[in-house]
Amino acid sequence: MRENIRQIIISLILFLSCTHLNAQSIFHTVNGKVIDKDNQQPIVGVLVFTELGDSTISTTTDYDGKFSFSLKAGRYNVKFKMLGYQSFIFEELAVPNGSNDQLNISLQEDETVLSEVEVVYTSSKDEPQNTMAIASGRQFTVEETSRYAGGFDDPARMATSFAGVAGSTGSNGMVIRGNAPKGVLWQVEDMPIPDPNHLSNIVAFGGGSVTALSTYVLDNSDFYTGAFTSDYGNAMAGVFDLSLREGNAEKRSFQAQLGVNGIDFGAEGPFKKGGNATYLFNYRYSTFAVLAPILPEEMGFLGYQDLSFKVVVPTKNGGEWNVWAVGGADRQYRNASMDSTEWTFDDANQSFSTNILFGGSGISYQLPINKNGYWKNIVGMSGNATYWESSELNSSLVENPLNDYKNVQYDLTYKSYVHYKFGPKHTHRSGITISQKHYDINMKEAEGAGDPMQTFAVGNGNAMFLQAFSQSKFQLSRNWSMNLGVYAQYFEGNEQYSIEPRASVKYQLNPWHSLSFSYGLHSQTEALHYYLLPQQNGDQLTYPNKNLDFSKAHHYVLGYNWNINNSLRFKSEIFYQDLYNIPVIEGSYFSMLNLTHEFYVDGALVNEGTGRNVGIDLTFEQFLKNGFYYTLTSSIFDSKYTGGDGVERNSQFNKNYVINVLGGKEWYIGAEKNKVFSLNGKFTFMGGDRRHPLDEQKTEETGDVVYNYDAAYSQQYPSSQILSVSALYKTIRPKYTSQWTLQIINALGAPEYYGYQMDQKTGEITDKKDVLILPNIAYKVMF
Repeated sequence: MRENIRQIIISLILFLSCTHLNAQSIFHTVNGKVIDKDNQQPIVGVLVFTELGDSTISTTTDYDGKFSFSLKAGRYNVKFKMLGYQSFIFEELAVPNGSNDQLNISLQEDETVLSEVEVVYTSSKDEPQNTMAIASGRQFTVEETSRYAGGFDDPARMATSFAGVAGSTGSNGMVIRGNAPKGVLWQVEDMPIPDPNHLSNIVAFGGGSVTALSTYVLDNSDFYTGAFTSDYGNAMAGVFDLSLREGNAEKRSFQAQLGVNGIDFGAEGPFKKGGNATYLFNYRYSTFAVLAPILPEEMGFLGYQDLSFKVVVPTKNGGEWNVWAVGGADRQYRNASMDSTEWTFDDANQSFSTNILFGGSGISYQLPINKNGYWKNIVGMSGNATYWESSELNSSLVENPLNDYKNVQYDLTYKSYVHYKFGPKHTHRSGITISQKHYDINMKEAEGAGDPMQTFAVGNGNAMFLQAFSQSKFQLSRNWSMNLGVYAQYFEGNEQYSIEPRASVKYQLNPWHSLSFSYGLHSQTEALHYYLLPQQNGDQLTYPNKNLDFSKAHHYVLGYNWNINNSLRFKSEIFYQDLYNIPVIEGSYFSMLNLTHEFYVDGALVNEGTGRNVGIDLTFEQFLKNGFYYTLTSSIFDSKYTGGDGVERNSQFNKNYVINVLGGKEWYIGAEKNKVFSLNGKFTFMGGDRRHPLDEQKTEETGDVVYNYDAAYSQQYPSSQILSVSALYKTIRPKYTSQWTLQIINALGAPEYYGYQMDQKTGEITDKKDVLILPNIAYKVMF
């Protein structure tokens, strides 16, 4: 008996000892690389350190600019110090951060530091990665995309938290400073691509329902709301300049996720142990497609999948090959019920089928030039293909076609640019982009059920699109900096060209306050099918929109920035945009500035429309510090346009105001602080879009909704109050990290409006609206 008790005691002691060993602190390796922000070359000998109470953990970068050290789970302020460069503090680094323990830092050379012994640490959490940018731009992190309530792991939805940007629940299309979502340029790894969203251009032009971009492969990226630099072209509203991160060169790791938005699997690592070549990819398949058999009938089938990857192969001469791709495929359909007694929901007598392919891919090679710059060459392909058919059953169950769209477009692109740093006072970048645009378009639509199908866009062929830019950034003195550039484009399809000057100047009053002014002329082509409207004139078929010129806009931005401290700042920008050369229909209220999802334009277009956007954007932001962050943003603006009838009206997107209040708190809990719990919230209060009033007399005469277009956009939808919340619970283990996430967009059920509707039985006219509450519950494991 005593022997058994002794064995039990020994076993208990051994168990407790093992438990103690398992409970010991878990260390995670942080790898990183430090490069010169201007010439992208690695910096040797940078002191990298972080303080842990009274002790300091430090290391220095090697010949390749790389460093490595181990830290316990938690958040740290990591400091980077090098003579001749502005020192930098990366605040609140999460260890581990879930998907990427690589910390890539760019240091800015500073002439004033060369002659000073004492270095003042500076932090620039929101400063764009593009060194040429001075105003209307900010950097956003992958962590912000995942952390912000309402972000939904979607860069576009996350951007609606920024000043000057408005969104909606039903799509991730962004209204930037009163401009339509179609005016946004999407760029990945320096190459333009179609907007990377599922059901793109079906839900709304310039937006879709769910992003095809995975936060697992994204790196920190830039977002611009106007007056962007000359290396961005063919856009009038804003720019998303996205980067894909490199795979971890030290070890292989994986992630798997199951959520409402999809089933994901990702992996990264070196191709061989000890090698420098890396891979990174993520694949997602729609959860809705898996659950289709049990979903409500009115949803039909919704399936999508997307793939993102990047391969990096360094060369011996300091160059680097990159192979990357982002893209997706969508399939959606619903069959009409053949039993009219089952027509219990709107459009139950309609069937539709949609197939969409979209994306971009590229191969690039970046070659260093004398350790002062680099030359980058990219060969790529991007495009989308949309096939959409719909029909309607009449009371006799006869099927009548409504739509038959075939819209296939793809670009073969070569881009080359040189970025060279002549010294601390002058950095220059120049380049060209040559795109061969291929298209095969045949789009038909019936005005109503039973009416004959009319062709509103038809053609196939190709056309050259040329772009070129040149710009320099000058550090005129310790306080003054300036950016001068020019952008030019030529489109063979309409035989039009545009030369556009861009300029910015910044005055640093002191380390905390700065003023800036930016100007840019910007232009944009329209979607190709608008150029291909056929008109029959006797025996001759003509295309009246073939030589339509670019839409154009002058952007003016006056900015003030106050860095209250390293984690708190205030920013304001007053903007004015003068839009002209806008395609309109003569004698009509119509303008392409208001385009949302109208594929068909009934009439020839002329470049006689104008518009203006004027307002102020305000931001008061507390970056994450001690587990807490908050942001207050507001945009007060007025957006007007003049159509082909010469009448100035409110634009469709003239919301007048958008106010965001968001914030969150994060706690490290557990005996070893290896569990993380966070709560985040966002409340948006914004004015409604504009709509046409009813033509009551014609509505009564016809028994259907008829609008008064003479008073187009004179009414405003009710304001929206949208609450979004998210919660995250993460457990950090030695071998893996698991994470539960709950996200809800529009938790209070604020409605979205879509005009008027008439009850065919009672004749009552009401607002056509819908309440969309978007939840996402996901479980992720990283190992």
